[in-house]
Amino acid sequence: MTKTIRQRLLAAAALSLALAGAPALADPLEAIDPVLAMGAGDAALETLLEQRCEGLERIDVATPRFPLAAERETHFVCDGLDMASGARLDRAVFTLGDGALVQLNATGGAGALTQQGEAQQFRDFTVWPDAGVLIDSASDTVWVLNPDGLHTNLFMWRHPALDGAALPAAQALSFTMPAEIRLGETLEVLAPEIEAACAFTRTFDDEPGLPTGNTTQTQIDCFGYDVAGFDRKIEFVFADGRLALAWILTGVGDEARLRDMLTAQYGEPAAAVPPGLEFFPGDQIALRTDKPEILVASDAVVSAFLGR
Repeated sequence: MTKTIRQRLLAAAALSLALAGAPALADPLEAIDPVLAMGAGDAALETLLEQRCEGLERIDVATPRFPLAAERETHFVCDGLDMASGARLDRAVFTLGDGALVQLNATGGAGALTQQGEAQQFRDFTVWPDAGVLIDSASDTVWVLNPDGLHTNLFMWRHPALDGAALPAAQALSFTMPAEIRLGETLEVLAPEIEAACAFTRTFDDEPGLPTGNTTQTQIDCFGYDVAGFDRKIEFVFADGRLALAWILTGVGDEARLRDMLTAQYGEPAAAVPPGLEFFPGDQIALRTDKPEILVASDAVVSAFLGR
């Protein structure tokens, strides 16, 4: 499915979508070290951190589950990070997917990564979209994310190592359809269930844009819902008061393992028709391959997709 069709189906009103569509990121990591940037390799990053951290631990995960890591997942836990700016972070975790830096999550001195320029406020987060920086002042925590991390809403995940905890133990992952995704159910019934199941929600009325002729459209954005072993954002879209579709936002590293999970649950997917959507048997769930998401849609919406 092309971006044009996606925009026609679902107006990009949520903050995460605005962030994901932001221009090329500025480089906030230069405050830590002038040569540090998103995409840095593990060997170069380890050498740099050995010079700037009081203590450094490297964690290589045998079975990746981080959404931006397909085959290799690595975390560097740095205690007492002395920044080039002269500031200091008490603890910082640098996460790499497939050998490239994709996220920084740090606590204790988070304000040192305050950015210049206009900020947005999203709940407890102060956000600089162009830089990919989010700061939660109440918890003194900062996230620096690449565009893929912004799309995946990784600011909803606080790295366990920041609190001295271990990453979850390796285990076989599976896909279970969220209980609140009940196509055709009413907004009145589902809204309180979604609110109870999510870390927090955001509800707004949207311009009707589904190819079903609906006259009203409401979206509930659910943040922090565990799907396939990681907290996700789910966008519930209601047409004329009934659930018409849901998008589960995933990561660029998730595609192969999610395909395996969905195949185990539903059977082999059909060829990607339309391009970018692999529908599984039953034609209600699809893996989006041009942008990391899972689609669950009603018969009417799917029929429009498939030109029936």
